[in-house]
Amino acid sequence: MITLPVLSTTEAITHAIDVMSNDLKEFAPKVFASVSEIDSFIRKNSSELVLLDFTSSDLRSEEYYNKLKKDGTLNFLNVVVIVADEGERMALEMELNPNLLLCINERDFLRNCTRLFKIFSQNIQFLYNKLLQYHLGMNGAGTFICDNDSADIVIYADLLVTYLTNTSRIDMDGKFLLQTSLMEMLLNALEHGNCGITYDEKSRWLESGHDILELIANRNRQSEINCKKITIDYNACVKETNFCIKDEGIGFDWRAMLEKDIQPDLHGMGIKMTERMVKHLSYNEKGNEVYFGIDNSPNAPELAVKDLQPANFKQGEEIVLDGGSEGKIAFLLDGAITCKCGRKKTEYLPKNIFIPLYKRETENATFTASKDTRIMAIDKSIIDGFFDKEAAFKAVLENSQK
Repeated sequence: MITLPVLSTTEAITHAIDVMSNDLKEFAPKVFASVSEIDSFIRKNSSELVLLDFTSSDLRSEEYYNKLKKDGTLNFLNVVVIVADEGERMALEMELNPNLLLCINERDFLRNCTRLFKIFSQNIQFLYNKLLQYHLGMNGAGTFICDNDSADIVIYADLLVTYLTNTSRIDMDGKFLLQTSLMEMLLNALEHGNCGITYDEKSRWLESGHDILELIANRNRQSEINCKKITIDYNACVKETNFCIKDEGIGFDWRAMLEKDIQPDLHGMGIKMTERMVKHLSYNEKGNEVYFGIDNSPNAPELAVKDLQPANFKQGEEIVLDGGSEGKIAFLLDGAITCKCGRKKTEYLPKNIFIPLYKRETENATFTASKDTRIMAIDKSIIDGFFDKEAAFKAVLENSQK
């Protein structure tokens, strides 16, 4: 269970959080009406997630946020901020802060509070990994499994864009291009891929004055469609960040779409527009998997460990690395790993962060993927050199295993 410190005196917001915690047992909110009290709680409990309400006029939440941004002892704290409107959200996101997980306006938060924290609970590894990757100077790689819902794809796109922008991997120009491209590709995966809505069907629906989100909602009333997922893979390397979005649809004739000239119309221009915004837009043969990249910011941080590529293992497969596992630790992106060492059996999940593969040589341990798994293997010496952040790292690790 994750204890969620909340700084708010807005009744509607605290009520929404209370409803969320009744629906999702993974979170235990603790509401504070004092900056000093919440600050003391965060430090004492090594909190990994905090919610700050900027709409509470009697609190100095924004001032406290700026204080947290400069505090090097809280490198692993993820901050969710609620603001009054989109203007405030855009202004806040102009000020880079690697600890910012998400900024959301009050209306959207009240509408999607439970959905938002459900996504957090399904992606606990992201809360840890995004900051560890940043502080360790590693590729920013990971996977999201998105439900077949229009609100979900907005949240996932915002999470990913906020992460890449606030760690200086992409700049503000890149942010606009990425946000636009991600939303276009995710909407295509949702409506045309998983929901099976054809071009002509969408045209008739829009011409009749309806919103496409209504048609998506109608399709999602069918259980065989509602259960489908959208997979989002990303890998922020040295010079560019690459993406792969995969749906569970039947695919489409992507070659014809890419060869088509852009024509002003109700819809159908998104893929061609995206092609002009990103690098090397391409599809798998079937057409249900799209790949593209975007240039990193010229001011992107130097990576201490450059161009690491994730290793993929199928469920039941033993984890054996090219070049051996001696001195290696697995940086678990997603999946699960079982370690057998004599009679002892340990299950590692993404929230455990690091898997000590060097035990294979030192303790005759065996590691097996207990589900489809993606890892990055890094030298143990990199972790050993974590110097002043070591105490914070240990606190997060201990907290993740509660």
